[in-house]
Amino acid sequence: MLVAGIDIGSRAAKGVLLRDNEIISQVIGDTLAESVRTSEATMETLLAGTGISLADLEFVVATGYGRVLVPFAKENISEISCHARGVNWYFPGVRTILDMGGQDSKAISVDGQGRVTNFVMNDKCAGGTGRFLEMIAEVLGVSLEESGRLALESRNTIPFNTICAVFAKTEAIAYRRQGVAKSDILAGLNDAISQRSHNLLKRVGIAPDFAISGGISKNKGMVARLTDKVGMEPKLSPDPQIIGALGAALFATARLEGKEPEAAKVQYGYDDATGSYYITVDEALCDGCGDCVTACPAELWVVLSESGAKPKARIKEVRRKKISYLCPGHETCRADIDTTCQVACPKHAISHSW
Repeated sequence: MLVAGIDIGSRAAKGVLLRDNEIISQVIGDTLAESVRTSEATMETLLAGTGISLADLEFVVATGYGRVLVPFAKENISEISCHARGVNWYFPGVRTILDMGGQDSKAISVDGQGRVTNFVMNDKCAGGTGRFLEMIAEVLGVSLEESGRLALESRNTIPFNTICAVFAKTEAIAYRRQGVAKSDILAGLNDAISQRSHNLLKRVGIAPDFAISGGISKNKGMVARLTDKVGMEPKLSPDPQIIGALGAALFATARLEGKEPEAAKVQYGYDDATGSYYITVDEALCDGCGDCVTACPAELWVVLSESGAKPKARIKEVRRKKISYLCPGHETCRADIDTTCQVACPKHAISHSW
């Protein structure tokens, strides 16, 4: 079987080419202004020198933020499922994954077949993401790769009061003006981000083995801090940044074999100083009836089918990062109207943690 996976992320585009479950080509490049052009450029680079054309591929699966705009993909699958499947290919014993991407972080629980059993994402802001670390590295005048090494040289970790991208940047500039070493600033940021990531992991439960995927996992300073927080040495693939694309290619193989996608618990929301704010959808229970759509006054919900599966209720992408002020929470919402998404759901597939 000859298949490919394309991962169009917010910061980088990745591709993996598989022949009979063996990687024969892989690529990482920048995400361009247009997802269609990005996917075409990624595939062109992926196939270069292989003697294989796009027409030769039996199945292509797309994932990542730009997955729905990949014109040659036969299917698109969420990056959560793809990272779980990709990690499982390398490490079948892994049960907990932290995917640290360009715009958000995700904690994922998986079973022995690489199927997602639960996950939670924190995408309220850029803090703790690849873009955030890039921003701080630019302020300090170092490369992203160098920042990880420098952080390990720290002798006096500087505490940060926030990891909000805007305020943390201001704090970093102020520390530099005071003569604080770059290594100490970077170590402090890594410590704050790793603590936030640890809190995210605790929401799904931290079970051995533990793996990290995504571009930030190439930052040695961050990996060291996470190792301390979690209390386990993380499993790292040869290139953790291509894990999503690898998982997409593995799904392409599975589709050719006639295997169906699996259900998971999907959590939307975030943790901050005021508490935990999450909406959870148990896809195993959800039948896609749409009662939540009509019940929600904030118009958060949509029912759609992804990766060929039966339609399920999901939070609209355009509203996902606005949950904090669009959704008042189940109890507050119920005080104002006769029903809520949680009450309206006949299968009890929706829950809130407000």
